[in-house]
Amino acid sequence: MKKKILVANRGEIAIRLIRAIQELDYEAIAVYETPDRHSRHLRAADEAVWIGDGPRKDYLDVEKIIGTALRSGAVAIHPGYGFLAENPDLARACENAGLIFIGPPCDVIENLGSKVMARQIMAEAGIAMVPGTQNLSAGGKGLKEAL
Repeated sequence: MKKKILVANRGEIAIRLIRAIQELDYEAIAVYETPDRHSRHLRAADEAVWIGDGPRKDYLDVEKIIGTALRSGAVAIHPGYGFLAENPDLARACENAGLIFIGPPCDVIENLGSKVMARQIMAEAGIAMVPGTQNLSAGGKGLKEAL
């Protein structure tokens, strides 16, 4: 029996991921909401699992995505691009559920999600950077810097 990877995305992104997953000899599981029930990514996948009526809210529901992956026998989740790929909660939930998150670890997502934190980490590592401003608060000094 082939191992399964759940694609937590839709549309063209999901189609490309499904194709790559199948080329690597895994089964691809697509998820969908009711408005997407006739979408191409469902036909491309080896299995399609309905996750809710939507629109779009169920694709972002971390608990629902994790539960769907576990019930369907997936060993990993690929978030695709966009919101879930940038959500450290999904990466952490995968780890806690014993699933592989195909993406960076949750601490990397958290740290690099903030440009200020990312610059600080780079500076501490001795990486050359283009000079920029420090963390500016709204208004006041930030407004003066911008003008």
